[in-house]
Amino acid sequence: MKEQLKKMIIENIDKWTDTDIYVVSLYVYDDCDNPSKPTVRLGYNTESQVGNECGYADDEGEARWNYAFWLQNEFFCFGTGETAEVVRKWVTGRGFTVCDDDNEAWKMDEPEEITEAFVRVLIDIVKEIHEEKILTAKFGKELPILIHELEYYEEIVRQNIEANGEELVKDFADWCMNF
Repeated sequence: MKEQLKKMIIENIDKWTDTDIYVVSLYVYDDCDNPSKPTVRLGYNTESQVGNECGYADDEGEARWNYAFWLQNEFFCFGTGETAEVVRKWVTGRGFTVCDDDNEAWKMDEPEEITEAFVRVLIDIVKEIHEEKILTAKFGKELPILIHELEYYEEIVRQNIEANGEELVKDFADWCMNF
């Protein structure tokens, strides 16, 4: 799963043409709110979008770092469609249970563990992308690759510092901790 997902991320980044991209998004959620069906969507945001949203957000920090104000572009959703079975095999291969009844999934014993393991894979991918200088080759500099949900809290900050290094996500981390 990890190598397939990493390859898809890199292939999509290579196709991007916007010149003012400042952040890459790995938006994590559970398909149908079922924790045994973790997914991730790839996207990005631009400086132009920040400027467009500044009139609607409380401040520039919110326009810049709150996903609700981003472009909402989605280049793929890994864990649904053709990749749903890949994630399912990954979940069961880790010894976790897959609950096929989305209405009953909230009763699972291990929902947090599945999410933590899935995010761990994303952290490793982000680290590798930075080590391989994929973003520097494309944009002339490293950009933060944020692993996030719709909510922002201390664990999200910690995960992103681990994945990106403190310097790349300093502004994001500061905003999250003051949000």
